[in-house]
Amino acid sequence: MRPRLPARFVLLATALAMLVLTTPMLLAAERTHSPHHPRIGLVLSGGGARGSAHIGVLQVLEKLRIPIHVVVGTSMGSLVGGGYAAGLTPDELAQRVTEVNWDQLFNDDPPRREWPARRKEASMNPTWNFTLGVRDNGSFSLPPGAISGQQVQLFFNDLVKGVETVPDFDSLPIPFRAVATNLENGEMAVFERGPLPVAMRASMSVPGIFAPMEWENHIYVDGGLVRNLPIDVARDMGVDVIIAVNLGSGYLPREQLTSILGVTGQMIAILTEQNVQASLKQIDRRRDVLIVPDLGDIGSGDFARAADAIATGVAAAQKAAPALARYSVSEAEYAAWKRERFGPGHPVQRVAAVEVAGLKRVNDGIFTNLIENQKGQPLDRAQLNRDAQLIYGRGDFERVNYHFRPKDDSGDLLIVDAMEKRWGPGYLSFGLGLLSDNQGDSRFGLHATYDRTWINSLGAEWGSELTLGNSPRFKTEFYQPLDLDRAAFVTSYLDLGVSPDSVFIEDQRVARYDVTRARIGADLGTTLGGIEMRIGPYLGQTKVTLDTGSRELPEGRIMDSGLRARLVYDTLDSAGAPREGVRIALEALSPLEAMGADVQYTRALLNATTAHSFGRNTVAARIEAGSSFGDRMPYYDQFPLGGFLKLSGYANEQFRGNNVVFGGLAYYRQIATLPPPIGRGLYLGASLEAGWLSEGAIDKETAGQDVTLSSEATRFGGSIFFGSDTWIGPAYLGLGLSEDGDSAVYVLIGRP
Repeated sequence: MRPRLPARFVLLATALAMLVLTTPMLLAAERTHSPHHPRIGLVLSGGGARGSAHIGVLQVLEKLRIPIHVVVGTSMGSLVGGGYAAGLTPDELAQRVTEVNWDQLFNDDPPRREWPARRKEASMNPTWNFTLGVRDNGSFSLPPGAISGQQVQLFFNDLVKGVETVPDFDSLPIPFRAVATNLENGEMAVFERGPLPVAMRASMSVPGIFAPMEWENHIYVDGGLVRNLPIDVARDMGVDVIIAVNLGSGYLPREQLTSILGVTGQMIAILTEQNVQASLKQIDRRRDVLIVPDLGDIGSGDFARAADAIATGVAAAQKAAPALARYSVSEAEYAAWKRERFGPGHPVQRVAAVEVAGLKRVNDGIFTNLIENQKGQPLDRAQLNRDAQLIYGRGDFERVNYHFRPKDDSGDLLIVDAMEKRWGPGYLSFGLGLLSDNQGDSRFGLHATYDRTWINSLGAEWGSELTLGNSPRFKTEFYQPLDLDRAAFVTSYLDLGVSPDSVFIEDQRVARYDVTRARIGADLGTTLGGIEMRIGPYLGQTKVTLDTGSRELPEGRIMDSGLRARLVYDTLDSAGAPREGVRIALEALSPLEAMGADVQYTRALLNATTAHSFGRNTVAARIEAGSSFGDRMPYYDQFPLGGFLKLSGYANEQFRGNNVVFGGLAYYRQIATLPPPIGRGLYLGASLEAGWLSEGAIDKETAGQDVTLSSEATRFGGSIFFGSDTWIGPAYLGLGLSEDGDSAVYVLIGRP
């Protein structure tokens, strides 16, 4: 007979067994369903610059000690939400968005001083233009957006660098989702994996503004088109409570619906507001909290007002504090929650290997410096960004960004995402140029240019330009680098053009001639230390024909074949209205009888420009010096003075001589900033100019004797002007005054 256990022992054992079996279930229930510690999902809507208000909401949530378990964001909400989920505190986010220069961030290009010399030189002849892409099959294509987002994504990379090797967004310090729109089928795309900066960039690709984000064979645009307030996405992540921040966008007033931009903006607003209203119906007023900041007149493009937007978020969250307070936890609990989620994270320390993805036409050799600077080395993020921007500045890419993947103990794998321009490799541009004064000289031109890039593996280019107007021109050039870094190159070219040159006797216009030039030649050049030098022979012919007025110049054809040389050093930050930098250009031309020329002389001209700014104010100086070294040049090759900023107040090219010295000093103040990519700014300015020319003389056609057109003298001029520096070229409206009391009104648009 077995001994019987005491009843008390049996009851105790049974209770212990039940406790062991039920404790896990009780703990799970406490985590997921307890009214004291519910899982909270934070939903942040899109809204452009207005999205900075989300940061103010986060700051209040932190003061109220409310832990967030899930973050879901759309567009600007994905930027703030992604940064928060990656481990940045609200104050760190506030510092980043208020200190960053948003104008620079939305300007894809690196500073102009870092452009290749060839691209700098092309920008010195700006026109108001419009560009189409020409693909290999001959079809035409437009750029997919005004902003490629090159700088924006580099900013994202740095913002969330603490989690840049985390592939699964559930493994972030706070689980996160970014919402985008699949452009191919219009469906909502929820990013839950992949490089976090890519997801953030895809979510905020506003159509028409940012280029769509192409990733893993899909094309994505702003998630606001389908789910600007993605409450359902947060619900699907198993939260009990939603804290939703709706920035609202509203509709544009009737008076703003008179342009294509206004109509497009209203269409986006309609789509956004409709899906927001559907999302708002999903809010449970008993448990969820809706926060709506009063953003007033802060627009979606007012990124410079980030601090103001943050303040509205703070005010709105404080107003909702009574409803939020029920989800507050103790100081000890919140401190423990923060310790697990916020901090520097685990940024990449060392690069084991580098891969370049996405190349089709471009030679991967241009990435050699980037690879050598990183492979097998501690990660130098600043150098990586500089190298990426230098490559992007060549003009071949839609974006050059990067992400990382874990590799092994030797470091992580750096993957460079190099997306070539989808609308290339040919580029067709149409433009307009205009120059007019009130003294009888007007020049206008309609331009068309075609540039074909990467004709071969060394990056050969073919460029052609056609100008129609009263100064027509056709030029075509084949440019062949001898190595990928363009340290050496050869070019061949054909240049045909007609210019209307006026002849003045002192201040009277007595004739206008058409000067037709034809040149074919080749240059050998090099680019070293930012200096481009080239020299080469050419075959040339110039024809002079009287258009109107008295017969002053010899007419007919002149062979003027010879040599030409050019040296350029350029660090100006803009070709239209420079605010910083230096440009020095030395040109020499020498027709030679030994090469069949009918005339022989040497013409050399030095141009130097420098600009320095303090605040919105800029002082720019220009010096020009030219000489024929005692030779008498034909009238059309003599150095001209007169016209806007070149002895303002006098007629355009009123004076000519065989020797010239000119100096000009201009002051201009930026009165408005234009948002990228529209341009840089609007300016008001004034100038003072002085120029000396040797006596202007020619051989008169009828008698063969010398005719003095202008006396040797130093002349003075000045101007006041309004100018704009935009992505389609510069434009100026100016009033010039000369020392003789003459005045002229100038209108310039691009290059005529």
